[in-house]
Amino acid sequence: MSDIQKYELSKEVEGIRSECRQFAMLYYHLCKVLAEDLGIDMAKEKAQKILYSLSIDRTQKLREKAKKLNLPCTLDTFNQINDLPINGWVKELGKNHCPYAECWVTYFEESPWFREFAPLYCNVIDTTNIENFTRCLTHQLTKNVLTGDNTCERVYIESDIVKSGKFTYTL
Repeated sequence: MSDIQKYELSKEVEGIRSECRQFAMLYYHLCKVLAEDLGIDMAKEKAQKILYSLSIDRTQKLREKAKKLNLPCTLDTFNQINDLPINGWVKELGKNHCPYAECWVTYFEESPWFREFAPLYCNVIDTTNIENFTRCLTHQLTKNVLTGDNTCERVYIESDIVKSGKFTYTL
């Protein structure tokens, strides 16, 4: 019995996680086509570019929302106005807390190359989100279920490089 079967989810949370699964599947298939057509190295470069662009687009909209609400662009504000339905991430599910990761690990056996692409998503999106939103912090995942850990943990660090306008995953 999987973690998700042991923990009863509300219909709303099931719906959110189902939608997240569709997005996770889209990312996998996008990476698969890129890898097949371009090779692994070029596919990783293109995936990083796509993820970076997505994150910048998303956080520009969140910055505008914060400005309209007269809120500073801080980590606390980001968490307050986050545009993801956070209740889809269920800590009681343990390693399966993240609906994206729960989906992506199912591809690892048939597509071992994807083991590099799945955490790339987390690294690029989460880091770029906070860098562009705050313009002063960077981010590092210290644990990730996609790389074998039992949890995902992160730290946020003030960065002079980010303050100067340079982001970690800019290509």
